[in-house]
Amino acid sequence: MTHTTILIPAREIRRGDEFDLHRHTRTAAYDAVKTTHGSIRVAFTNGGEAYLPADHEIRVSRPTGEALCAIA
Repeated sequence: MTHTTILIPAREIRRGDEFDLHRHTRTAAYDAVKTTHGSIRVAFTNGGEAYLPADHEIRVSRPTGEALCAIA
């Protein structure tokens, strides 16, 4: 699987996106969730979460490529 690095508003963070926050690389466990006052909440795969302004520009590494599927 390959990754593409893009600059997006925090509200567009998706599950599996990797990004740097406070000098640590984080991976989003779920898509960003809207909260009050124009913020979003992002849960991390290794536990914990962060609240960010929805319009905050953030550089993410997003998995790209073919999706795997199973045939029964």
